[in-house]
Amino acid sequence: MSQRTVSDLLACTRELLLSQLLPALPSPLHYEARMIANALAIAGREVDQLPACRDAESRALNAVLALLGLPPLPLEQAQTVLSEHIRLGAFDADDDARRCLLDALRRSNREQLNINNPKVLADE
Repeated sequence: MSQRTVSDLLACTRELLLSQLLPALPSPLHYEARMIANALAIAGREVDQLPACRDAESRALNAVLALLGLPPLPLEQAQTVLSEHIRLGAFDADDDARRCLLDALRRSNREQLNINNPKVLADE
């Protein structure tokens, strides 16, 4: 099943839940139904946005690794190596490497928030 098909299926399921099932449910179950609808919305955004989000995070973290003289790594390895360098104090000094790391982490967090809770970013 293609990403677009999965995304469409999730959106259709969410719409059906909210427009037809929720009104038919007893009031005490409305909260749970809305939680399910929100989970479907998050899953749909993940299908649509997560690959690009992970690619952007990988590029950003590898840019930080390059400042340390390290070669590019797959995302999970880049995260692990940077975590080790953070623990060792490689970014304690107020320099370009630290600024680059903080910028990369902020961008990654914003992109994840855009998937998990975009309303938080809408207020900015």
